[in-house]
Amino acid sequence: MVIILSIAMVPAFATAAASAPRQHQQGSSTSFKEAMNRTIILGFFAALNRGNLGHLDKIVRPDLIQHYPKIADGRAAFRQYHAGLRDRNPDLRFSVKRTVAQGDLVVAHSHFVSKAGDPGISKVNVFRLSDGKIAEHWEANEAVRPPGIGNDMFSTLSSPRISRPLPLATDAESERAGRAAFAEIINQPNDEIRRQALDRLIGDNTYYQHYPNVPNGKAALDQFIHDAFAVQPEYRANVKIVVAEHDLVALIVHIEKLFDIENSVSFDLLRVRDGKLVEHWATGEEIPATSANPHTMY
Repeated sequence: MVIILSIAMVPAFATAAASAPRQHQQGSSTSFKEAMNRTIILGFFAALNRGNLGHLDKIVRPDLIQHYPKIADGRAAFRQYHAGLRDRNPDLRFSVKRTVAQGDLVVAHSHFVSKAGDPGISKVNVFRLSDGKIAEHWEANEAVRPPGIGNDMFSTLSSPRISRPLPLATDAESERAGRAAFAEIINQPNDEIRRQALDRLIGDNTYYQHYPNVPNGKAALDQFIHDAFAVQPEYRANVKIVVAEHDLVALIVHIEKLFDIENSVSFDLLRVRDGKLVEHWATGEEIPATSANPHTMY
């Protein structure tokens, strides 16, 4: 279902969206509620681009649960954070590249640019909505780096080159492949067993890689994981939240001991075809020692 609404119409439809049936959880169609949740989040970014912070009062709950360590709980702190961001960067721009919506959760992968010519920041925001309002928020940010030997951090390269979720896989298939990627590849220290999983989960696909300085293909992914375990045998990636829509799956992952980083969070997005992985984007951030709120980043 495709729904196009103006931002001004979002509050009027919020109650209806919240009461719509939840049918997308295991199927291949997007429910009215999920489409409305996506519209609310796209409206949120459009309002930030216009500097309309008053819009946050309409779509964010006063008791917002905040997971991003630079922001305290509550709508007031969330608005204050974005007000400060705009004060420092009056020409800022959020360009949303892809979204994933399932149930009450919406994931938005965006390119944040503070001013013209700035390479910007890769941002992944995850929102939980309740009754048409943002009730909980997770976020990770990573400075955009030149592609180097890999691809850029935002484009879609797998065919068809369309960023939105496509009904070429079910939610269940995408979630299963995303979880298997971490259980059988990312967390597997045994090279032989991991390579068997790579053959099973990627096969002959190109596997387009958007993590900076990692080339395309399963051999490069295999080498990256081999090196991670060689440096830190206690390395571990713990999947915490999974959001799947059609052929896209997003995962919030707590990462322990990756190379020289003791404690970090990674927000990964994967494209799935016929139960196999064909494309990967990731945004990661080190977890600080202190936080403005009492919640984990994951």
